[in-house]
Amino acid sequence: MKKAIITGASGFLGGWLLQELSARGVQTIAVLREEKSCEWVKTHTPGTQTLICPQEQIQTLPDLLPDCDADVLFHLAWEGSTGAERADTTLQLKNVQHTLDTAKAAASLGCRRFVGAGTLAELDCNSYIPLDGSSPNPVSCYGTAKITAHYMSKAVCGQLGIDHLWACISNTYGAGNKTQNFVNFAVQTMLSGKPANFTSGEQMYDFVHASDVAHALFCIGESGQKNHTYYIGSTKPDQLKRFIVKIRDAVDPSIPLHLGAVPFNGVSLPASVFDCSSLCRDTGYKPRVPFETGIREAVGWLRKQKEEGNF
Repeated sequence: MKKAIITGASGFLGGWLLQELSARGVQTIAVLREEKSCEWVKTHTPGTQTLICPQEQIQTLPDLLPDCDADVLFHLAWEGSTGAERADTTLQLKNVQHTLDTAKAAASLGCRRFVGAGTLAELDCNSYIPLDGSSPNPVSCYGTAKITAHYMSKAVCGQLGIDHLWACISNTYGAGNKTQNFVNFAVQTMLSGKPANFTSGEQMYDFVHASDVAHALFCIGESGQKNHTYYIGSTKPDQLKRFIVKIRDAVDPSIPLHLGAVPFNGVSLPASVFDCSSLCRDTGYKPRVPFETGIREAVGWLRKQKEEGNF
């Protein structure tokens, strides 16, 4: 891979991927929504080319980048991936259309590969929503939209003759993550002095440091197999309760944990879901950040955010 395009380049994962590609000497074009994001990109990855093109106008990307000759387009842009906006059906359907428009733009630009950012929520939805009598939460609209974008973009790429690859991204944590994912929720709860109330934590979970996710995305774009979906994991999934203990120890080992104080009403995915052996086998991916190391860094960053009044 000599040249790549990233949509959503100023987002949490986009920033980590920019750093990964920059470190590997890949010439990168960061597609951004607003001018103010350009300064952030140029500060963190000097030499990166920036381009303002909101997702609503992504079909104009080939006109903005004549003679682009990029190898891979990484599509990370997605509005409403956290919080109440996950239940916004209008917004989520727009994301699906934007994904399809981006895949078409990648083909028009001459990219040989399109790498889409999927989510573990797709597997949650597939496991639960089709069951008779199931009562999905409104936020399941996000996972369902990702499934739709996944399958439809795969069809579009096949029609247009470019490789389609899909990354199933698990629970990602690390500095810069401002979402309310589990790690952030747990750490913020503990830092705020609230009771550390959780489910019993018997279900299997996996947490992957953002730098490892960025590394995996590069590996997928570089050498993933055409029309494959790759789960990006840590290679060390475990019961959630064991991760909760490690999170607590990184914040303050004296904090009492109340496992089982919150009822669990989700779906317990089998351990096989968290198997990323195909990613390792096909691309040479190897995670580099143990959870014990990464969580200390994440807690330090979140603690600083709290001290600065950012949450």
